[in-house]
Amino acid sequence: MKTKANVGKHIFTICALFFCMFALSPATVQAAEITSTISVDRAAGKSVYTLKELDPDKTSSFSLIVERKSDSKEVMKKEISLTKENCVNGTYTGDITLDSLNNEYAVFTAKAKIGDQTVTLGDLDYSIHNTHFALNVSGKTSALSRTISISNTDATDTVLIPGNSKSIYVAAWPEGSDESTAAVILPKTEYSESGLTTKASLASTTNTYGNWNAKLVFESAGGTAQTLATTTYSVEPTWSSFEVTKTAALEKKKKFAISLNNLKNVYGVSKVKYRIYNSQGKKVAAITATPKNSGKLYYAEVTYKKLKYAFDNYTVKATVTDVKGKSFVLNAPAVADIMPKGGTFSVTKTSNAKCAYTLEDAYIPGNIKKLEFVVYKMDGSKAKKQDTYVIKPKAGKKIITYKAANVDKGKFKVIVNGYTAWGKKVYLNEETYRLRKKDLGKNGWFYEKYAGKKYKFYYVNNVKQTDLTDVLNLEKSSSTHTNKFYIEINRAASAVTIYYYNEETGKYDIPVKTCSVSVGADTWTNAGTSGLHEHSSYTPLGTYSICTNGQSVKYTLKPMHEPDGSTVYARWATHFVGNVYFHAIAVGAQSHYSLPASTFNRLGSPASAGCIRMTVADAKWIYDYTSTGNTVKVNKGNSKKPGPLGKAPTITSNVNYDPTDPAVPDSRKKADYKAKRISGYMTKKGVKVGY
Repeated sequence: MKTKANVGKHIFTICALFFCMFALSPATVQAAEITSTISVDRAAGKSVYTLKELDPDKTSSFSLIVERKSDSKEVMKKEISLTKENCVNGTYTGDITLDSLNNEYAVFTAKAKIGDQTVTLGDLDYSIHNTHFALNVSGKTSALSRTISISNTDATDTVLIPGNSKSIYVAAWPEGSDESTAAVILPKTEYSESGLTTKASLASTTNTYGNWNAKLVFESAGGTAQTLATTTYSVEPTWSSFEVTKTAALEKKKKFAISLNNLKNVYGVSKVKYRIYNSQGKKVAAITATPKNSGKLYYAEVTYKKLKYAFDNYTVKATVTDVKGKSFVLNAPAVADIMPKGGTFSVTKTSNAKCAYTLEDAYIPGNIKKLEFVVYKMDGSKAKKQDTYVIKPKAGKKIITYKAANVDKGKFKVIVNGYTAWGKKVYLNEETYRLRKKDLGKNGWFYEKYAGKKYKFYYVNNVKQTDLTDVLNLEKSSSTHTNKFYIEINRAASAVTIYYYNEETGKYDIPVKTCSVSVGADTWTNAGTSGLHEHSSYTPLGTYSICTNGQSVKYTLKPMHEPDGSTVYARWATHFVGNVYFHAIAVGAQSHYSLPASTFNRLGSPASAGCIRMTVADAKWIYDYTSTGNTVKVNKGNSKKPGPLGKAPTITSNVNYDPTDPAVPDSRKKADYKAKRISGYMTKKGVKVGY
């Protein structure tokens, strides 16, 4: 049986034991007082830690333990002895480097085990911050050299790769291929935390076109590789333009051109071939391009004959073969529009009883050889062909106009057809229009006023005729036939108008013909014949007549003496006063090919020594048709009012003959006209061409 005394004795004993336990545990007390700090320098790959309140007399060593944070696996354990030399005033300082962790890039936790106590020093972030890396491969898709940029996407994160070893490289492989085939395009180089921009070469890659994958790889000192970032880039030829061109010169040769400009390719260019497909997708032609301008241009010309003269919208594809023999088709084809264009067509009624047929922006490959305007008169749904007008337009002309006389009233349709250079007829356009009686205009004789006087004019389809030789059925003057003419010279306008006698009115009021001439160069002398002498150069004002000085006064070729004493020869000379004649331009020899073009081109302006210089055709007309006694009046005149028939158009010349001279063969005139050496000419039959 327990007594109260025994119970009290046991309680005392237990209390004494607890007291002894607390009094005899000095390590636990010391561990509770230990403090620690740690500083991580990622750039150096080194962490410095400090333990304070250590007592080397009581604690001779501790264990430094580093664990990988992701899986708590111990990667380093190191026993560190404490001495009075390395633990001063109870403070120990040590470091943990990447090298000591075998250059493993991860986040670690460092601990110090002192006796039975474990002090957590803190985390060591030696990981690579690969989510903050950005990789970019830039440059033209055709360039062998590319620019590689490696940058940090987080400005607050100043160290992406800890430590001093920052060896990186960039490798690439074609999209769709295995990554194991990657080729290095940027060899190993040191990465700078401020970023890196450098040049890289694709020379080590295979000649595969399209998209490529690229990866930025960090390789540790231990040889472990880690991908930091990826991107893509393209390998394709580049060019500034790929087009089909049609010029006037090419159209004349019935061709078009294909041009590929500024072609560049990573793996060089061995050749370029153009393949042409019709609108159904069938290949119809192929041609190898010729390199020009040191390879800046790949050029080819294609004849319409090669396309069998078939009109179509063709697609042209360019196949580039590189120096390694691999081919690549450009992803942007050219278009060859080899189709006729009808343009716009309009019919406009003019004020002179004509309709202007105007075709604008029409086109036929190889140029329009000729155009035909086929006019039909409409009677309900029936159409009766009325006329066909054919013209040969100038090659490449944008606006083509033909004026047709209005000969009937009613509803009409005009169809425009063009002809190719190889003779194929091509429909272009059409239009309908209506003509009324008022649209038919004037035909025949009409009395009209000019400058306050009434004259009798002759019209054909509303066009006033300026040469009535055939209308009046004039006969040449002879000893048995006299023509009644009145000839007026407007000195200010350098124009001559011949009037015919009108039996109806008893006046010379029928203007027969007008001529542009050269009167005397002196136009300021307003005198008659009294001032004429061998050195004068004015045409005398006054009223005179043809051939009335009692001598032979018409010459087919008349020698004339110039003021400088030289002799010149004038064809078809007709005298009317003193030493003044109507005549063709005088020349220094009797040849038909000794006429200075500069002298001929002055017709229509004052230039002579007083005579009336004319074209050969006009001088011969005066010679043939005027009769002795016909009145010739020289007026001071008015340049703005040349006469009731206006002023006759002139020809410009760059040849040594008169383009109206019937002695010059028509074939020569035609050739010079075609070569634009003369702006017009007159045929032997008196037909005017070009003026």
